[in-house]
Amino acid sequence: MIHFVEIAGRRYAQFEHLRHVAGLVHAFSTRPMNVAPRDGCGAAQRAANRRTMVADWGLEARRLCYCQQVHESHLAVVDDSRPGGPLPGCDGVITALPGRPLMTFSADCPLVLVADPVRRVLGLVHASWRCTMARMAERLVELMAARCGSGTADLRAGVGPGAGPCCYEVQRDVYEAATELPGRAQCFSTRAGRLYFDLWQANRMQLVAAGVPEERIEVAGVCTLCRNDVFYSYRREGPDCGHFGLLAALTAEPRG
Repeated sequence: MIHFVEIAGRRYAQFEHLRHVAGLVHAFSTRPMNVAPRDGCGAAQRAANRRTMVADWGLEARRLCYCQQVHESHLAVVDDSRPGGPLPGCDGVITALPGRPLMTFSADCPLVLVADPVRRVLGLVHASWRCTMARMAERLVELMAARCGSGTADLRAGVGPGAGPCCYEVQRDVYEAATELPGRAQCFSTRAGRLYFDLWQANRMQLVAAGVPEERIEVAGVCTLCRNDVFYSYRREGPDCGHFGLLAALTAEPRG
């Protein structure tokens, strides 16, 4: 489920249960706040929107690290050596630094958040169908364990709004590319001769396969094509549409 909150007239969305996790701040932007990290026309306004969003959640915009996504399997690690700014060519990121905001972006692809409130580690993934096939959510959990000592039993996760199984029609090549996907048969359905891919289920099952307790995985269940009034949708609007963002950070001190 999704919880909506308004700050200074701007509406944000949060995972219903993850918003209660001590030491974690997170939010999705909603329309009309376009935070896409693209260059070109409107880039200055979009950058200002990102700064506004970060400030709305009590974080420092100068410390923001954000993915410049390319639908590939590169994950960044943000440590003390990395300044704020873009993460070129990365579709996922982790950090164990308190007060370091991270951001990923979408206009139909689910955005996945994984948090370890015990060892205080945070990860985000842009789960496009290509990133899903590359098992990015699973690899994110593995990287959090390898680099930061996260134990999977402690993890909390959320699969955000995105093109839902009701609307996300794909071609046969996507099904063929999913041979290594956990529970592939449960992630595809056929209606009226058309093939549909359940990105939410595919990423949920990856997280389970990686060891995240099933009862600690939230699926927002909001289809961006159905709720294009709230979230941007590439499939509804075309390549010039805006992007919403998922902002997340570990707080300097856990907030109870």
